[in-house]
Amino acid sequence: MFCYAVTRDKENEKTYLVSNSIEEIESYCSENDLQIIEKPDYVEPAMVAHHFIWVGQEKRPAILEISRPYRY
Repeated sequence: MFCYAVTRDKENEKTYLVSNSIEEIESYCSENDLQIIEKPDYVEPAMVAHHFIWVGQEKRPAILEISRPYRY
């Protein structure tokens, strides 16, 4: 299960984060001086694929990637 967070930096710019655990998100926020303003329980998959930044320790899961057609 994924954890989501909406954060804000010093210039009030929003950043959307996704990870496997909330601890990884909190660690990323403390390293980059971000403030968590919301922790949504559910986010539409298209929103995650387009706008959320993966901050987990592992590689971004394929389920969060956008499939692109192969040009023959």
